[in-house]
Amino acid sequence: MNLPGKRIPELIAILMMGYLLLFPAGGTSLQAQDALTLDFCYRMAEQNFPLAGQLDLLSGSSKLKVQNLNKNWLPSININGQVSYQSDVTKVVIQLPAGLPPLDMPELSKDWYKATLDVGQTIWDGNVTSYQKKLEEVNLQVDQTNVKAELYKLKEQVNQFYFSIILLNQNEELLLSSKQQLEEKLQELNAGIAFGAVLQSVADALEAELIRIDQRITESRADRSGLIRMLSELISVELPESVILVMPDPLLADYTFQNNRLENEVFDLQRGRLELLQSMVTTKWNPKFFAFGQAGIGRPGLNMLSDNFDPFYIVGIKLNWNPWNWNANKNEKKILGIQSDILQTQQASFDKNLKIQSHRELTEILKMLEVLKQDQEIIALREKISQSASAQLDNGVITSSDYVTRLTEERQARLNFEIHKVQLVKAKLSYLYDQGRL
Repeated sequence: MNLPGKRIPELIAILMMGYLLLFPAGGTSLQAQDALTLDFCYRMAEQNFPLAGQLDLLSGSSKLKVQNLNKNWLPSININGQVSYQSDVTKVVIQLPAGLPPLDMPELSKDWYKATLDVGQTIWDGNVTSYQKKLEEVNLQVDQTNVKAELYKLKEQVNQFYFSIILLNQNEELLLSSKQQLEEKLQELNAGIAFGAVLQSVADALEAELIRIDQRITESRADRSGLIRMLSELISVELPESVILVMPDPLLADYTFQNNRLENEVFDLQRGRLELLQSMVTTKWNPKFFAFGQAGIGRPGLNMLSDNFDPFYIVGIKLNWNPWNWNANKNEKKILGIQSDILQTQQASFDKNLKIQSHRELTEILKMLEVLKQDQEIIALREKISQSASAQLDNGVITSSDYVTRLTEERQARLNFEIHKVQLVKAKLSYLYDQGRL
């Protein structure tokens, strides 16, 4: 945020545009005397955001899918019935020698009936079910890690609101300090006006500046109120207007790049899933063995020459095997291998972008450390100038407008110092956030 302090209300107004102001949801609340920390906001945002509910939902869905897969080993039972009429039936024609009487063969009915109970039992499915359960486990890990990665991104949004509120607090403190200085100077001038030593116009200029400061304070408090409501809605905690925000002090043990982002874990899980799918391709080639049984009643039954309703049963073992599929399995493995290579390039790109962003944040950190040293020097000089201007105003050497300008310049220098301190903290947090270390 490399902009003058006087632009802060405008920046906050832009930040507030497009965000619907809602009253905080019921539940956890913070008392006015309680201090609000950034870590607490992180925890509450991740815990209470609606997306967090997907973790349990995904787990429940996965359990049901595994239960269904386990049912692959249970016998299948089907009840079937059939009624049909056909144009012809089986007939037996026997040519006998001349002189013998003809054989009287029974004639089958053309309306047939059948009712059966069919039972099937998988003996070995070529490890298909076993791999499907492993795949479901990996799918659950991928989905849940994706959700956690999205929840992690809430920290960046929390930072935006949290530090904007801190800047407004610091801005208001400086405005109140300037107001007190002007009020004290105005009291001195009023004493001089009473004795005719100071013109009324000098005091009027200070009065106008006091009104302008009050106006700035009003704007600052309104913006702060809106941001507190936004933060309250984001973390689902009721925050009072007087809540105290603690400035965090992140410690960086070193500036070594470490990619600990959850997205990186998602890439690894997705590649593991593709490797599992490659292994599953082999199960399509494996033979499958099934036991089956059928019991029923029909006309005709198994004896096709009987025109009566007869019960029957059949039991047996069945083999299902396709030993040659014209290299379709081989090509499918190649496709999965290419998809794994694509994921590898995506992960490398993600890692590269993180390194670039980390270099940017590290540069910002080093820059702010130097800028803060210069800010302290500027403040010391501005304070001397303001003190000198106060004495000059008392002696009539400068106008009240000149004095207000010097005072404003000192206030701006102090505000710049506070802004740069916040920028340093934000840069450190961004450095940790980008690498998944926050």
